[in-house]
Amino acid sequence: MEKMMMPAYYNVLSTEEMTYTEGGATMVQAACAWFIPFYGWFKGITAVRDYRKKNPNNWTETGLDALSKDMEKSTANLLYDIACAASVVGSCASVVWLIPNALIVFGS
Repeated sequence: MEKMMMPAYYNVLSTEEMTYTEGGATMVQAACAWFIPFYGWFKGITAVRDYRKKNPNNWTETGLDALSKDMEKSTANLLYDIACAASVVGSCASVVWLIPNALIVFGS
């Protein structure tokens, strides 16, 4: 049997600590997304823009899978993502915000 050697600076992280190292929302961010509609819209629309830039060829096919995978990370992510998605979908449903949303998502 082989021994696995770990570096001297090796640390074990708990599940809660992994949320911060892998990225994720806090409960404060989730509350802000729910109670400050502009914050939820801004974070949601910029997340769509960033995802489109990272996946230019298949962002429409893989976007919902990536969103559901992010929601599964934690309860805070679930609440945050639902609030941001609701804000973006609500703004897209209005004629006034459809054009600005498209300019943000498809802009450089």
